[in-house]
Parts: sequence; C-alpha cells; structure tokens
Amino acid sequence: QYCKAYQELELFDHTHCIGDKHEQDFEGKVVVLSPNILKDRYLCPENQLWLATGGFGCHSGSSGRAVYATCLRDGEKTRWNREDIVGVLNEKHLPDWAREKLQELQDGEPCQETQIGGQSM
Repeated sequence: QYCKAYQELELFDHTHCIGDKHEQDFEGKVVVLSPNILKDRYLCPENQLWLATGGFGCHSGSSGRAVYATCLRDGEKTRWNREDIVGVLNEKHLPDWAREKLQELQDGEPCQETQIGGQSM
C-alpha cells in the first residue's frame, strides 16, 4: 500500500532531469530536490522544484556543498547541500504554474499567493 501511495504522488526523479548532476552547474537553473529530504507532510512535486541562486555547491568540482535556492511553489529561500539535489530539471517537465513562478523570480517580481490543488500556497 505504501509503494502504491508513494507512486501516486508522481514525484520528480532523475528521469525528469538532464545530464549528469556531478558535471553540471546549478546556478540559475531549476533543480529537483530529493524526496528523501522532505518530511512526509511536504512530500509533493510542488515542493521539489527550486531555483538555484548561488553557493559554492552550485558549481561542479567545487569543494563547497551549499546550494542557496528559492522554492518555486511559495518563494521560500533556503540552503540545501549539493547531495540533496537530484539534478537539473528538463524544461519539458516544468509545469505551467512553475514556469510562471520562475518568470516572476527572474523578473524580480514578488511571488503572488497561488492556488494549487485547492490549497493556498
């Protein structure tokens, strides 16, 4: 039952990403956060999409691990470790709502509250 419920969440994984994460720079790109990092109550695809904004962990080959990022769902800013990232999301898998939020972030506009699945984000 657990496996079935987990599959129904339709979480992002390495198949939704491009290239080898160990050879990529993350800065300025939408990255997928590992579902293993999220608490069960936050386990949904919307919480996996982050815009990497900086940190030594963004750069391949760097000895640093810090990846500073902004959540596309709600605009939260935080720090992750490079190993917490599954990879860079393939643009063809970027949902429309996330594309809009990404554009807002890139334009420097504040993220507006949005409705996803009937829940206020």
